[in-house]
Amino acid sequence: MSAKKTTTRRRRTWMFAGILGLLVLVGGSWVGAHFAAGDQVPTNATVEGVAIGGLSPSAAEQKLKDELDPKYASAITVAGDSDVSVTLDPLESGLALDYAAAVRSAGGGASWNPVDIWRTFTGGTDAELPKLVDQAQLSSVLEADADAFSSDATDATLAYVDGAIARTDGTPATQLDVPATTTAVAAVFEQGGTEAAAVVKETPPSVTTAMVDDAVKAYAEPAISGPITITSTDGSFEITPEQVAAVTTFAAEGDSLTPQTDAEKLMELTAKAQSGLKLAVTKDASYTMTGGAITVVPAVDGSTIDPEALASAMASAAVKTGDERTASVEVTKKPADFTTAQAEKLKPTEVIGEFTTKFPYAAYRNTNLSKAASSVNGTVLLPDEVFSLNETLGERTAKNGYVDGYVINGGVLVKEPGGGISQSSTTLFNAAFFAGYEDVEHKPHSLYFNRYPAGREATIYYGKLDMRFRNNTEYPAYIQGYVSKASSGNPGSITFKIWSNRTWDKVESTELVKSDYYTGSTRTLKGPKCEPQAPIQGFSVSWKRLFYKGGAVAKSEDWFWKYSAGDRIVCE
Repeated sequence: MSAKKTTTRRRRTWMFAGILGLLVLVGGSWVGAHFAAGDQVPTNATVEGVAIGGLSPSAAEQKLKDELDPKYASAITVAGDSDVSVTLDPLESGLALDYAAAVRSAGGGASWNPVDIWRTFTGGTDAELPKLVDQAQLSSVLEADADAFSSDATDATLAYVDGAIARTDGTPATQLDVPATTTAVAAVFEQGGTEAAAVVKETPPSVTTAMVDDAVKAYAEPAISGPITITSTDGSFEITPEQVAAVTTFAAEGDSLTPQTDAEKLMELTAKAQSGLKLAVTKDASYTMTGGAITVVPAVDGSTIDPEALASAMASAAVKTGDERTASVEVTKKPADFTTAQAEKLKPTEVIGEFTTKFPYAAYRNTNLSKAASSVNGTVLLPDEVFSLNETLGERTAKNGYVDGYVINGGVLVKEPGGGISQSSTTLFNAAFFAGYEDVEHKPHSLYFNRYPAGREATIYYGKLDMRFRNNTEYPAYIQGYVSKASSGNPGSITFKIWSNRTWDKVESTELVKSDYYTGSTRTLKGPKCEPQAPIQGFSVSWKRLFYKGGAVAKSEDWFWKYSAGDRIVCE
């Protein structure tokens, strides 16, 4: 081997040894630096302003938690446009803080990367604190509180009240938009805020304020701007603004409010004014008593206007102004409901119910009972019609021809106009009872008077108690009533007869069975209106109404009444 080759080999050996030595030196320094740095956070590292440099990752996490938890754990208020709001605990509602990730982002944790090792000793910056959002959990929490932000829609309204326009505005239905509110709450949490705006969806009502605005302008205002003239071939009459308002309502149809007219009510309110059309009055056939027999009073056909046609005419003129507020209607024939032919066919032929009661002489009885009998006399009661004695007699006042007489008030006899009228009620009730008619309303006296059949009688008091019965047969009836006046020493009587055609062979009452007698007490009263009163015994009474057909009882009704005991009244 030459000297030159030997020298070259030696140089390479020394060069390799040098490099190896340098590597050992650098490696030793690197390992030393790694173990010196350990897993501590870089010296100048902070997270949202909290210094964590030089701390181990676990210590850094705990420091961040101690200092930042109070900021992010504060309750978040979710507030709507009104005073409605709810609060939630963010860290219990799917929102979380990732302190470990923040520490890692700041450089915490052991590393062999020389850059990381160098930064541990010399560097570090402010790192972000990651916020985690569990969308499903946060949405579930908000969904549980959604009702607080929900409300039903309120329709706008339009009506006439006391002849004037009355209206209210509508309000939309509200509902919490949970996905949008979830996003809003998450954004506030990330910024460390404590109040988020609830996102609410609105649904308009069925009747909106705009719909009312349109209806007011298009119809409600012009409709009551003045009277409306209705004409026919023979005359005319006016519908007043007050009457227009009284028969008009508004209903939603699609996206608008439409006026509705109550045609029957319009006919009723304008009935008197319609005389201006010179309509012929329709009269049903009726009956009268002639020579002790029932005869037919012929029907009279009249004329009328159609209610719907009148309503349509009014509505068409209501939107016009001035002299144009007029419309015409056609007059049509109005036949009688109960024709002459029907009346002849169904003419009453015999008395099917009759009753008479007597009364002692008293001028007020002669007057009041005669007045009652004459008011009822001649009444025609068609099938299914209900007779009302109060409606037939009217209020018992001096103006109406009644005088003071005794009535029962609070268990005591007192004087009032129309006293004694209950005798006419009792007498007519019994006539209807034996005619087999349906009892609609009646009430026996609270105290018993022996001039009446026990239980089978009826008191009456205007505005409070009535005596009513229904003609529940297929035949019309004619009611005949008359009085034989009492005189000094001679009793009087009142009689009612119901003429018709028989449905039942006969109607009877069983014996009136009295039981459970008892007595009242003695009372002393003061005052100029006090009337002494003898004691009246109380008891119960029961009986049956029997309906005969084909010689046998076809139907039976049970009846019962309990009379109060009348106290002995002493006057001071």
